Amino acid sequence: MKRGQTWSLLPLLPWLQLCVVLLLVALLAGVAAAKGRQNRARRAASALAGGGGSGSFVLTAGRLLRLRDGKDGLPRLPGKQKEPPSGATVRELPGSSCRAADVPQPNEGIAEPPGLQGCPSGMARLEDGSACIDRWEAHLVQVHEDGGLSPWSPFHNPGGQRVRARSAPGAVPQGYINEVQASAACAEASKRLCRREEWQLACRGREGRTYPYGDERLPGECNDARARHPAIELFGRRDREAFAQLDHSCINQLPDGLARTGDHPGCVTPGGIFDLMGNLHEWIADPQGTFQGGFYVDTVGNGPGCLYRTTAHIVHYWDYSTGFRCCADR
Repeated sequence: MKRGQTWSLLPLLPWLQLCVVLLLVALLAGVAAAKGRQNRARRAASALAGGGGSGSFVLTAGRLLRLRDGKDGLPRLPGKQKEPPSGATVRELPGSSCRAADVPQPNEGIAEPPGLQGCPSGMARLEDGSACIDRWEAHLVQVHEDGGLSPWSPFHNPGGQRVRARSAPGAVPQGYINEVQASAACAEASKRLCRREEWQLACRGREGRTYPYGDERLPGECNDARARHPAIELFGRRDREAFAQLDHSCINQLPDGLARTGDHPGCVTPGGIFDLMGNLHEWIADPQGTFQGGFYVDTVGNGPGCLYRTTAHIVHYWDYSTGFRCCADR
């Protein structure tokens, strides 16, 4: 610059404008990332309250951990194996001697009653007459090579066993099952998983009620509000180790937890379909993975009553809270 000339910022103005734009972009990206972390934390907190039904996350010690799916479809914590860690033993609960290896058979001798309105056994017809639906949440029987049947324990995942869905009152319904297995069990009974619109019609009716029994929530009518999360009660801790064991067969054997089908007589639609709200999440036919209705800890977090809908899991996911019922084109 020659003597007598004055300094000017004009040549630098384009560069200053670019710097301002880059700074604004960085700030907006930071805000978006923070909002995303908050949303994930909310989903994690919902998972802690809802037993894995509302998201594949665990929030512990201020950290958000994402569960990954193992080969059997069970959610795993990163770096953890299926075997319980040394500090996550099952508590000794008063009056309980449950062990994970036990295979209780509470459904032995239970038979399906005749169907209603010309439907197959254990089923009732939807209001529009388009299909039939199980009146009760499904339990399983094992189908042997010779065609013989035997009860399947509702506290254990069926794996690759050949099992058939049954619908009857007084049964302990099958938890610990994924959508693929539930669909196969329905097919074995010459049925299928319900479509979303069928499940909704069964629960809400043509009038579009919010709950199976009407438009106003009636506390205690359904099995839907257990005060304490069963995993926390069973393992005596509220951390990732407890929530990494949602496959444990003793969870659904705790007192005041999973109820037998029809044990809540007020939790019924005008068409005689029981337990669509609470007790167990119910898989529906959805390749993206969806279950409806909530379970015995929560029927509020993902929508009230019949509107409760969980879409956070793949079709191979399962835990103690996932069950199903079937529909049929008859």
